[in-house]
Amino acid sequence: MADTKRQSIVGKIATPKVHSAKDVIDGDAALYKAVGARIKITCAPHNNVLEGTLFTTCNITNAIAINTAPAPPNPAAPLSSQPGDYHIIPFAHILQFELVGPGERVPESGAGFDGALPSIAKVDLDALKQREEQTIRDMKKRDAQKGKGVTKEAQEIFDVFARTLPTRWHGSQIVVNDAVLIDSPYNLDSLKAPAGKEQSVDRVRKILDNHYQRKKATVSNRAPVATPIAPRKGG
Repeated sequence: MADTKRQSIVGKIATPKVHSAKDVIDGDAALYKAVGARIKITCAPHNNVLEGTLFTTCNITNAIAINTAPAPPNPAAPLSSQPGDYHIIPFAHILQFELVGPGERVPESGAGFDGALPSIAKVDLDALKQREEQTIRDMKKRDAQKGKGVTKEAQEIFDVFARTLPTRWHGSQIVVNDAVLIDSPYNLDSLKAPAGKEQSVDRVRKILDNHYQRKKATVSNRAPVATPIAPRKGG
């Protein structure tokens, strides 16, 4: 088991020129072939030593991922069942590495990713982009449902309607079903609707009335707080 110096990788990282995937892998063949094996690496700047299973090497982020969780106590157990404790190490921080165990690989497979266990699938960039866009849409939707400069009680009423009906903010007004406006102080007398949509007020009024009734009942059912009695003077 010979130590392999990482100076060639450091040189590549320091160069602003973008290398192709093949260039980086060819120049780093020893580490690439170790994917799936157990290795020991020494890292800058404090010569920290990590030992674990080399999960992947990435020439896009110029880093490796190593799983430092202990190997399963049963040698026959597959590494895919091994718990995860992953560390991301930039190439430039790797001073040297040592192969300490071959690890588990697909029988008769070549070196690198294809034979690694657990298997390493290609990243679906289109799916990641769609997830990112959906997350942004969800965040914007949640932000739109938060009133700006309104009281906690007003937001509570908004949330009550938003659970079952299309509800949005228009300034400090709550708009339900694109028909009924609820103005501050958001009570039963605050409801109004434009001409032709008055029938929508009855349903909104019922929901708002039920909300206040439940809130009133909750307050009434609370146990009274005992008032401490001051000690009498003179004993």
